[in-house]
Order: sequence, then structure tokens, then C-alpha cells
Amino acid sequence: MILLIGVLYLLVIMGIGLYSMKHQKDMDTYYTGGRRFGPWLVALAVSSTTMSGYGFIGLTGLVYANGYPVFMIGIFATAGIFVSFLILAKPMRKIAEKFGSMTIPDILEVRYNSKAVRGITALAILGGAIGYQMAQYKALGNMLQTVLGVNYELALFIGVAILTVYVVAGGMISAVWTDLIQMIVMVVGSLIVFIGGMKMVGGMNQLNAEVSAINPDMVNAYHTAGPIGIFAFISYFFIYVIGHQGQPHVVSKFYMIKKVSMLKWACVIAASTYAITALLWFVGLYTKVMVERGEMAAPSSPDLVAPLFIENFFHPVVAGLIFAAVMAAIMSTSEAFLLVASSSIVRDIYQQIYKKGEKIPQKKELALSRWITLSVIVLTFLLSINPPDLVGWLGNASWGIFVASLVPVLSIGIYWKRATRIAAIWSSALGFVFSIGLYILKVKEIYVPALDTGAIALIISTVSFVGISLITKPEASQIFEKKTEKQSA
Repeated sequence: MILLIGVLYLLVIMGIGLYSMKHQKDMDTYYTGGRRFGPWLVALAVSSTTMSGYGFIGLTGLVYANGYPVFMIGIFATAGIFVSFLILAKPMRKIAEKFGSMTIPDILEVRYNSKAVRGITALAILGGAIGYQMAQYKALGNMLQTVLGVNYELALFIGVAILTVYVVAGGMISAVWTDLIQMIVMVVGSLIVFIGGMKMVGGMNQLNAEVSAINPDMVNAYHTAGPIGIFAFISYFFIYVIGHQGQPHVVSKFYMIKKVSMLKWACVIAASTYAITALLWFVGLYTKVMVERGEMAAPSSPDLVAPLFIENFFHPVVAGLIFAAVMAAIMSTSEAFLLVASSSIVRDIYQQIYKKGEKIPQKKELALSRWITLSVIVLTFLLSINPPDLVGWLGNASWGIFVASLVPVLSIGIYWKRATRIAAIWSSALGFVFSIGLYILKVKEIYVPALDTGAIALIISTVSFVGISLITKPEASQIFEKKTEKQSA
């Protein structure tokens, strides 16, 4: 029954992808969907891609290992959605409409009049997207190996094959419509698991009492002796509240809304639905209690916590729906990252830098977009066969790359006229290098800082951005010129 429901769900999203194929006309419709969607579709696309397999699988596993401190990620990410809409949504949508922007590097080149800024940020987006996509694939493989009863490699191949059909064929149009279905399934699945699991463990008070008996640090906001201490708490604020503005797979959705006035409703819907889906993380605590009671075996890996708990304690029909919800989270973010990575190569590097903005025939640019998307899928699949880290930490590292490379040059730059091209180049480059370099040093245990590596890289890139802007010559920018044409309200 679990297998049947899972297969039916996958067939539905494949069908949407194939149906959407006939609506693809050019690069704009492939990557932005033609900017024609209402607030519900955009909002659910934002919350769905924010949650991801990293959220459903990775963070559930981290809750199992570390307890309530991990929930601060959910609280901060919910706040981050509001902050992103408040700061970026309106200006990004208006700039995109005025200058025909399709990607974040598109906006940044217009802002700083610099191909170098476009190139550096495109590479940062591509690098972070590949790392985050590995986290999605690992989550997908872990989920399907439980559902299908096959080894990880075969499960991964099956999941990626299905993903390939509907992403390569349908582009952003199929992505947004599947996000609608996926987010509905995710919300319902999260509520079922939260309520059902809470009844199993005997209510919130009993849950907290038993978890506290295992490790008192697990019921605190942050650990006094564990790995998620006060500095990690501070890091999460930087990465998930401020850093949400630098997540290209999320903020690129702002391009797609039909009217700017719809953004306020999309903001409330996105934050609310994300907060509801985060209830699934309680599975980590439920599993900890059930293992301690001897009612289930300890998972061999934290990444298997969610699928094993669901399989053990829910009716096959319910379990099938919940597995579909988890696959929905994974698929939703996977499609977003694949399109973001592909657009960085096709639009930002090939067309705008290599071809120097040369117009490409519609059929050729659409075909190229699909082939590059397919190439990114193959590359990330090969890298994910033996991924280097847990889903949760792998996703966190990729968020750090986006945060440090993009937030200062984008969020500060589109408001601060004094920001300069040289500052943007150095800020994005330093953010990219330090976010990767510090993470490698941490994994190799050569240098393990108290703050998260992404948060440190963000501070470095922000300080350099502001400091260099103040000591370099001010420059005019097109985005601050008076409007010469009527824009949508």
C-alpha cells in the first residue's frame, strides 16, 4: 500500500511535467514561468522549497540527535520568510519587470554594471546549488530505500529518473504547479504525524519529561554542553533570518508573481504553511522516546529517523501519504535548485558572459536550458552516490555559501546607493571563498570555530562590502534612476 501510494504520487508529478512541456516557449517561460502566477502558487512554492528534503529528512534527524535547539532553525526560517518578502520581494519584482531579469545575477549586473559581479555570484549559486542538491538526493535515496526496500544506490537512481522527467520537460511551470500539490500533501502529512505521534508518546508534558530524562540539554533552547550551544544559536539567526534573503531557489520565486500588490498575501501564506510543515520535526523526539522505551530499534543513521518511525507506527495508507509528503518536500526543492543551477550556467555564464548578451533563438535557448538541466542532474547524481555528510549538515553548509555570497550585495545593494562595483566583487568573492574554505577546515577538524562557518563568512563579506564601498568612488546605477515607464502596482 505504501509503495502503491508512492508510485501514484510520482506518476502524477511526472504527468504534470509532461503536460507543462507544451507551454514552454523560451528561456523566460522555462525559468520564471512567464511571471503569471497568483499569490497562492508563489507562496506555496516559497514555503515548499524552503522546507525541502533537508528540512523533512535532515532536520528531523538532527532533532533526534540534538533535541529542541534544532527547532530554532524552523523559528528563524519562518521569520526569514517574512524578512525576505519585506526587504526583497517588491524591489526584485519591479527590477525584474523593468529590465527583464530572470536570475539574481541578472539583477546584480544591472545594479553594479559589472559582468564580474554576475560571474562570481553565478558561480557561488552554482556551487551552493550542487551541494544542496546532494543533500536533496541523499534524502530522496534514504526515503525511497525504505519505501521500496532496495539499496540506496538503486533507490537514488529511481528517484532521480522520475525527477528528471518532470523538471527537464516542464521547467518552472511544472515546478510551481507541483509545488501546489506537494505543499498540500506536506501540510496534511505533517499534521497527521504531529498529532498521531503526540498521542503515541502520551502528550507534550510526557514527551518533554522523557526526553529530559535522556538528556536535559535536549529540552533547552540551546545546549550547555552539546554541539548546539549559544554560538550555534546566534549563527542560526544570521543564516536563517538574515540569510533567507540569499537563498536563490526561494527569492527567485518573487519574479513569478503576476502583480506586486499580491506579495503581501503570499508572504503570510508562505510563512504559515512552512511553520505547519515544521511540525514533522517532532518525529525526531518521538523516535528518541520510542527507542528509549524499547518499542523500536535505534536508526542506523539520523537521516533514517523519519522514514523508519513512519513505517513502524502508522497504518500503511497513512504512511503512504506521509511518505508522499516527504518525497514532495524533496522533489520541490530539487526542482528549484536544478533550475537555479541550470540558469546560472545558461543565462548568466553562457549567454550574458560568454556570448556577451547575444540574442539566442527561442528554440535553441530552450533546448540548451533543458540539456544543461539534464547535465546538472547527472553530475549531482554521481556526487550523491557517496555523499560526504549528513543531509542536515550538508544543507546547512550550502545555505552558508548562499548567505555569504549574496546577502550583502543583494539586500544592502538594492537600497544603498553608496555601494560600489569593486565592493560587490570583493564581498561576493570573499563570501564564496570563506564559506567553502571554513567549512572544509571544520569537516577536516583543522579549525572548528564556535560560530557556524556560514555566519562567519557572512560577517566577513558584509564588513568588506560596507568598508570597501565607503573608500571607493561612488557610481551611478540604473536601478536608482527615475522611472521612465509605467510599472505594475
